[in-house]
Amino acid sequence: MNCKVISSYKLVTIVLLLAVWLATGCSSTKHIPEGQHLLRSNRVKLKSDVVIYNKGEIKDNLAHLVAQRPNTYSAQGTIPFKLWYYNFRYNKMKDLPDSLLPKTKERPVLLDTTNIPKSIQNMRSYLFNQGFFYAKITDSITYKHKKAYVTYNVNTGNNYLINRIHLDIDDSSIKKLVSQNMVASGLKKNKAFTYVLLDDERSRLSTLIRNNGYYQFSQDNIRFEIDTMDKEFFRDVENPLENAINFISSTRTNKKPTIDIYAIIRTAEDSANVQFTSGKVTVYPDYAGAEDRLNSNMRHYTIDSILFKYHDNYVHAKVIADRIFLAPGKKFSQSDYDKTIVSLNELGIFQYIRVQTYENLKDSTLSYNIYLNKNKKHDININSDVTSGSTYQFGMSGGLSFRDKNFAKGANLLLVSLNGGIEYNYNDKTGREFFDHFSLLTRYYGINASIDFPKFVAPVSSRLFGNSSLPHTIITGGANVIERVQYFTLVNSSAYFKYNWRESRASTWEFAPAFVNIIRLPVKSQLFQDRLNSNAYLRDSYKEVFIEGENITYTYNNIERKLGKNYFRLKIGLEEAGGVLGAVNSLGYALNDLFRIKYAQYGKLDFDAQRFITLPHSIFALRLYGGIGVPYGQSDVLPYVKQFYVGGPYSLRGWRIRTLGPGSSFDSSLLTQSNALDRTGDIKLELNGEYRFPILPLFAGTVKMNGALFADAGNIWLAKKDNAYENGEFQLSRLGHDIAMDIGAGTRFEIASFITLRMDVAMPIKKPYISSNNGWVLNQIDLGDSKWRSNNVVVNISIGYPF
Repeated sequence: MNCKVISSYKLVTIVLLLAVWLATGCSSTKHIPEGQHLLRSNRVKLKSDVVIYNKGEIKDNLAHLVAQRPNTYSAQGTIPFKLWYYNFRYNKMKDLPDSLLPKTKERPVLLDTTNIPKSIQNMRSYLFNQGFFYAKITDSITYKHKKAYVTYNVNTGNNYLINRIHLDIDDSSIKKLVSQNMVASGLKKNKAFTYVLLDDERSRLSTLIRNNGYYQFSQDNIRFEIDTMDKEFFRDVENPLENAINFISSTRTNKKPTIDIYAIIRTAEDSANVQFTSGKVTVYPDYAGAEDRLNSNMRHYTIDSILFKYHDNYVHAKVIADRIFLAPGKKFSQSDYDKTIVSLNELGIFQYIRVQTYENLKDSTLSYNIYLNKNKKHDININSDVTSGSTYQFGMSGGLSFRDKNFAKGANLLLVSLNGGIEYNYNDKTGREFFDHFSLLTRYYGINASIDFPKFVAPVSSRLFGNSSLPHTIITGGANVIERVQYFTLVNSSAYFKYNWRESRASTWEFAPAFVNIIRLPVKSQLFQDRLNSNAYLRDSYKEVFIEGENITYTYNNIERKLGKNYFRLKIGLEEAGGVLGAVNSLGYALNDLFRIKYAQYGKLDFDAQRFITLPHSIFALRLYGGIGVPYGQSDVLPYVKQFYVGGPYSLRGWRIRTLGPGSSFDSSLLTQSNALDRTGDIKLELNGEYRFPILPLFAGTVKMNGALFADAGNIWLAKKDNAYENGEFQLSRLGHDIAMDIGAGTRFEIASFITLRMDVAMPIKKPYISSNNGWVLNQIDLGDSKWRSNNVVVNISIGYPF
């Protein structure tokens, strides 16, 4: 069946009619009573007499303190969808109580001026906590077309600097402990004072003291007193006239006032100065209920002075004992207590973990009962992706994975996964029926398995880092097959042995002392062989080869420390292959060619830096991603499975996967949609940016529909010049021209906070293989032309966010 494309003028007409209908039928002020106004916006204007380095953050926080908020606006704050829906169903919705009003609809928010003084008081209290004790705030209201625009004019005034910190502590041991650790305090001389600093210092001191055995100590034992009188101006108590002159002089020179802070700790009255040590520790690995505590039929087992009581041997006791840091006889530490819970949770085999503590004031000991409830041992997961380049190509991939979370009763994670996919080409000139227009391009499938041990396995000693680093040893193996129907069948057999551990809450490391890839091409067509014979780069890329090497990866993610706001991720990886085998090969030459090994030699660096900037109702997500591989020795290029590529749902979304580059080179077969070979390279640089925003909730909020506007830029290059790829090698002078760019929009459906379905539609705006206009093709965009759309618009449907 043929479908006619709507012409441009008809499309414009429909859009205009839709706009008129929305303006007349769903006007946001249609049902506003006479004399009242729709609260359209709250604006905060911030001024200060001093330099504020976090001015944007303070302004955002002030905006959140406004007592009355306007209706929800989507699409960059311009369209009140929920209010429109309410007005459209006004006759049915107007008499409903607020509790029964659907989440997809909102009543108009009418300006209530009594909320303005409340908002000003909220702002003044916030600024006071930030150290601005004399802030001035005024308001103004602008009325226009039954809408009200409220503006809050905020002048922070001056703030105070910290002068001195004094310690007033009744217990000499605690005072010595605190004094020795004041270097870690956030209260520094000449630092701008805020009450947040006091909260952080109270938390730091409480943690420090509790980590040194003081179990009954709490933040309630700490209080602060502030003296705002600057003693420097009152040096001479005998001369009040001089004191007054000094004070007046300071105000004229705009010198910032200072404060003294007194940290007062009292412990004697509630035994908070008693140091406790750990006593008896009892663990219930398969706790079923309170009756287990008195059940004499439970099995008993003692390891590392820890008593285990269990119904059956669900998990080896040694695995749990290694994750318990509350050792009998050890001084109590809140940090050890927290690490115990985190480490046991990290095993993934318990549904919940509860630690019950008993105090014995006679001998200052603490006893613990640790209750562990078994989690489901097995689970099965399914994932899939769908990609499309408009009507001419269709790709689909999927995977099935099985997990055993307690393999061999050692809390070892066994993972077995199957994956596969297909890619089809579309040509409406072939065949008569619809499905005859599709031809198979690629099949790929594979099976992989891994075992994750929650400890370091030899040859690395378990004492090297300690269990608090949450160490893991991971062994993987598998085989993956790529069938390019007209060209070749490639088999990649791989195996890894690697260690993983956490340096801190934000930093993790992964080190593989050995990995192996065996690349075989059991099937090669004559057409493919002819291409190899005429192209040295392809011939070396698809060479059957043995890869042995090692790699290390560092990952930094401060999302927890930043509480999900304005956080940063960084991943850097280094990989080397062929160094060890090079030495073995040299030995073979030394032994009169007794043996030789065909292997790959290269060094490789890749990185992935991501920055997320959170706004009141949206997020800016930025990513810089890339890498470089340098072949050496007996390798002229990187092996195919180690090369870089761009395009697809997780890269430059305006191009299909592996169809761009290297550099400004171009494969003319892409124009005819023939079965072109993958475009790969030794160097990659990519920049992605997304503006993510909510649109509306669906199905009573169980599904959240979000939107995104995005732009992608980047490319791949060869490390060395190759005549088969004109301008395909990396040249700094051509970098600006070689960068490809696309723009697009997408929708994301978050289903019950469990899975996210994503559809992105993108089109290229800069093509490096076009010489005119430096590659820019903005003037060629024609959305009304079906041929242009089929050659340029790319649709990607997948699961999860692109980064």
